Amino acid sequence: MELGPILDTFDYLADAAEFAGKSIGYTDLNRPPFLSLVTALFFLFGNLSITPIFIADGLLSIAGCIGLYLLMRERLSSVVSFVGSLLFATFPIVITYTAAGFNDVSSVGVAIWAIYLTYLAVEKNSKWFYLSFPVAMLAFLTRFNMALIIFPIFLYIFINWDKIRNRRDILIGISLSLLVILPFVIYLWMKFGNPLYTFMDFFGTSGARAGGGISEHFAYNPDPLYFLKNLPAYTGVQSVMVVLMAFLGFMVFLIKKWRETRKGRQLPNLNLKNNLKAKLALMVVLLIIFFFTFGKVHYFATELIFFVAAYLGYNLSKEVGIRDWRMDFLFFTWFMVFFIFQSIYVAKDHRYFITMAPPVAYFLVRGLTWAARQMRVCFKDKNLTLYLGAVILTLLMVFSAFSQLPGIEKDNENSKLFNHDSQQASAWLINYDPQYNSKIIYADLWSYFAWYLQMNVGKMPIFKNNETMYVGPKDYNFTKEDNIALNNELEKLRPDYYISAWKGMNFTSYVAIQRFGTVTIFKRVGG
Repeated sequence: MELGPILDTFDYLADAAEFAGKSIGYTDLNRPPFLSLVTALFFLFGNLSITPIFIADGLLSIAGCIGLYLLMRERLSSVVSFVGSLLFATFPIVITYTAAGFNDVSSVGVAIWAIYLTYLAVEKNSKWFYLSFPVAMLAFLTRFNMALIIFPIFLYIFINWDKIRNRRDILIGISLSLLVILPFVIYLWMKFGNPLYTFMDFFGTSGARAGGGISEHFAYNPDPLYFLKNLPAYTGVQSVMVVLMAFLGFMVFLIKKWRETRKGRQLPNLNLKNNLKAKLALMVVLLIIFFFTFGKVHYFATELIFFVAAYLGYNLSKEVGIRDWRMDFLFFTWFMVFFIFQSIYVAKDHRYFITMAPPVAYFLVRGLTWAARQMRVCFKDKNLTLYLGAVILTLLMVFSAFSQLPGIEKDNENSKLFNHDSQQASAWLINYDPQYNSKIIYADLWSYFAWYLQMNVGKMPIFKNNETMYVGPKDYNFTKEDNIALNNELEKLRPDYYISAWKGMNFTSYVAIQRFGTVTIFKRVGG
């Protein structure tokens, strides 16, 4: 709330006002609706303001942390589950976007509950499918790429197919999930005559592969290993601490195995039957195809290849005697489906890693548990190594979280200033032209001004090195040719006012009438 919203958040706020029956005249219904719907509940009982979306985002994020604790608790101790949930909550990348009015952390929070409810449905009572599939649909409606959560959900169902007694409950759960999306689909059909209006843009762009896209956009990055290379920065010093502990545990493990070998103990031999050899061969072939086609074909094809390979791999592990790793498998497939998508997708923003953060937190604490077991020092049947590690990590995480806050504020200083400038510029225009809302207004970063002016504001494109985009150029050093292209666009659109966020712009038919920091209001002159 101190920093204020940024571009995307204003779109969600405008949609929330629309859903609450308090439309400002501007919407962006290409955005996923659930965060806006939750925010709209606040608007129903109060005035329009920016605060409710921070609250809605924060509550969904906190719910996700609780859900992650409960999910980990099904496999790990309460202490380790607490550390794992806190790890996720204090990852630098997660803290940066928690309660920021974005849908990154909140969508993951909803997805965590979809996974947890699926686990309960498989392991305890299939009636939980009545909730798991509808919640998975809500995750999709919070952020569209969360549709991929269906891969680990179905993989977990398939590998435990024999355990599910009432399989009809799966179909009932899927049917209930369709009821969740039905009101929104009907709304789109009534408003646009197209029930898929909101989803078309995502499905049209999500298949972008390395080598395509707009190279002048800040998020353009064809490197498929981008997220792995930045993993330490995303997870912070606390994850480095866990990795070091796991490494020490591994060294102790190797020493123990070396001593056992010297005493004459033999490692187990695996005698695979012919049918297992065939499965192994098929899995190896699929993995080879996976590696050689990664980033070169549509992400959905890669996901399907991984789906089949993972299913075969789990069956092989079960038949050779590797047991009790279903939870590990669930988190592993969760990580992989989003790693595949985000790595192939040509636009790579740091915040996209948040979809992979819960599995990373899980495997970190699994490593912590394993390391503590190797280096255990017991007192009254309690592993003191584990408890000591948990205490040190908790203190480190709390310190890390508080130390990040000044950096977050500093990194967003320009955004905060622009928010203030756009608010001041909007207030000035309202006083300058009392009939402003009957005029045609276009703007860079239009959703700021649509919210503050409470009216529809046209989207002005950005022209950069012969490429056209609407937001997010790599830099704002525009050339003379870029200025000419923008001037031509203004001559074509002919708005009464144009609110610019870029410095040094000059236009044929527009004159600057007021400036507020980086915001300049241009007015059309002449006919």
